[in-house]
Amino acid sequence: MSRKVTIKDVARLSHVSITAVSLVLNNRPTRMSKEKQKLIIDTAERLHYIPNQAARSLATNRSMLLALLVPDIENMFFASLSKALEDVIGNDGYSLLIANSDDSQQTEHRLLRQFAARGVDGLFLIPSRESAKRSDELQKDVADLGFPVVLTDRLVSEHWCDAVGSDNYVGGSLAAETLLTQGHRRIACISGDGRTGETNRRIAGFSNALDKAGFGLDPALNCAGNYRFDGGYRAADHIIDAHATAVFCANDLMAMGFIQRLEERGLSCPENCSVIGYDDISRRFGFNHQLTTLDQNIQTLAETCHKMISSRLSQVGSASSEHPWLTDPQQKFIKPKLISRSTVSHL
Repeated sequence: MSRKVTIKDVARLSHVSITAVSLVLNNRPTRMSKEKQKLIIDTAERLHYIPNQAARSLATNRSMLLALLVPDIENMFFASLSKALEDVIGNDGYSLLIANSDDSQQTEHRLLRQFAARGVDGLFLIPSRESAKRSDELQKDVADLGFPVVLTDRLVSEHWCDAVGSDNYVGGSLAAETLLTQGHRRIACISGDGRTGETNRRIAGFSNALDKAGFGLDPALNCAGNYRFDGGYRAADHIIDAHATAVFCANDLMAMGFIQRLEERGLSCPENCSVIGYDDISRRFGFNHQLTTLDQNIQTLAETCHKMISSRLSQVGSASSEHPWLTDPQQKFIKPKLISRSTVSHL
């Protein structure tokens, strides 16, 4: 087995000190010439030198680890967001730890403690539905962590922590306005789980837009789909038999489930029923790529989250407030964009 290359090897072959190698490879200010810096970098690459992250962490007081806690890693939106975040933070030299809470507040609590034990520098947190609804316990857990936290995508009603999410109310309104413009009046909705929360603002925006137009959402056409494929599939028969001409699904997974059941009954979309989804994740995975949907712009969401947590990391130890992400929380909303494809037609 070959011996592991060390920083001493790089320094010896570059004819410089260990400190000089450390400064160059860590992008620290130095008075060395550009030629000498290039020599050090070339030598490190030729030797396939891999920095000792544990040693670097001791020197910088940074682990270069960020964490992401998601409620359902099998959900394609959360999977896409995980990849986007990993790509964005990787450009700054960070690695991403990802954990799944299974939408359980108890599991969430345990994982937050594990992240603290691992010494992560910061956390992107998508709360469980229970925590999003009643965030008092979550607020205590986050306050105990001692490192920056950005509530991501699924925001809590109280503004007590840095947060980045989609403007779900605007997205729901856009969905309703699109269907109304196309002449639809008997419009159904497949929502999430019927409980309160930031994501359900999609349904509030959708319902209020219908009300303003004088065509309120019929309670009999408002079905819960639990944000899953089979939820949209199960709701389809009821909606079809109620003769709805269009349906808004609170995410793409439910829209895909609805369309599959529609086709199983010998019907088609949009000829027999127009469909709008939400998230624009189906295109990423090659399913129902013609689905009309609301794009949350996952890339912008990831970049905004990283920018916010990077700002907080730069303040750690120097800010006038010990935990500015809690004492002076910032909140940013990203407006979704309607992606018009072929699953919506004029009545």
